[in-house]
Amino acid sequence: MVGVRLGLSEHIKDCNAIFSLVLDEEDVNSIREAAGKGKDLLKVIGDCGDEYRRAWVLIIAISN
Repeated sequence: MVGVRLGLSEHIKDCNAIFSLVLDEEDVNSIREAAGKGKDLLKVIGDCGDEYRRAWVLIIAISN
């Protein structure tokens, strides 16, 4: 979701503009390169909200 604020709908036209975005091969390669540098957050902190259930995982992730 891009630019979403629940309950506000004044920017529907602006948000729909994302669907006209076209990525070329260079864009895709740049995204893949950047994504390859990151950690798998699902393995580090779990699913959405899991960081609140397992706070000790965040401490380990930050310290590494």
